[in-house]
Amino acid sequence: MSKLAERIRKAVRLDAQPLGFMAARTAAEPSMLLGGLAKDAKSAADLAKRGADFVVLTKASPGDAKDAGALAGALIEGEADAKAYREGGFDFVVFDPDRTSSTAVLDDGVGYVMLLPKDASDIDLRAIESFQLDAIDVGEIKGSLTVRRQIELRRIYALTRKPLLAAVPADISVPALQALRDTNVVGVMAEGADAVDRLRASIDALPARARRKDEERPTPLVPRAAAVADEGDDDHDHDGLP
Repeated sequence: MSKLAERIRKAVRLDAQPLGFMAARTAAEPSMLLGGLAKDAKSAADLAKRGADFVVLTKASPGDAKDAGALAGALIEGEADAKAYREGGFDFVVFDPDRTSSTAVLDDGVGYVMLLPKDASDIDLRAIESFQLDAIDVGEIKGSLTVRRQIELRRIYALTRKPLLAAVPADISVPALQALRDTNVVGVMAEGADAVDRLRASIDALPARARRKDEERPTPLVPRAAAVADEGDDDHDHDGLP
C-alpha cells in the first residue's frame, strides 16, 4: 500500500473522540488532504513546507523525488515506466488512461491515481472499479458546487468505489469544502504557494466528520438480467453487470 493510500484511509476514518491530552492530537489529523501541484522538485518542496500533505510533480523525471521534500507523486504519460519512478523514490504516479501505455502501469509497488476520462459512461466507471487505484482525480471544480454536481460526484464514487481528488480555487469557502468532503472528495489540490496557504487554513477550519445515517447502507447495483436468468433457456447463461 502506498503512503498516499494510508493517508487517505486516515482522513476518511471516523474515530471515537478521545479524552484528555489525546484530543489535541486527534484534532490535528486532517479530515481532508491537501495536494500541491508543482512543475519541479524545488517548488514541490516549498509547497510541502507550507502544509501540503502530498505533492504532484507535473514535469518530473524519476530522480526528482528526493528533492521534493514531501510525499511525492509524478504525472506520467506515454511509455513512462511507473517502476522507474518508484525506484526513484516516488510514492505514487498520476496517469491519463487515454495517453498512458498499459505496459507503463504494471508495477505493483507504487500507488496509482487515475485522471477521470471525460464523459465516462456508467460502464466505464464500473470497469474502473477493478483497477487498483489509490484515488481518482475528477479534475477542476469550477464555480459553485451545485447539487447536480454533487450527484455526479456521488455517481462516480458509487460506481468506482474509489476516493476522489479534485482541483479547487484557492478562495473556496469552508462550507463548500465540507460539501465536497461529504461527497467523497477526500483531497483537494491547488498550484502555487498562495493557494496552498489559503487552502491549508480552510481545511484546518473544517468541522469534524459526522457519521451519516445512510453511511452503512450499500448502494444497490441490481443486474437488470437477473430476473430473467431463472426463466430463460437453461442452455444459455444470462450474465448481468457485476
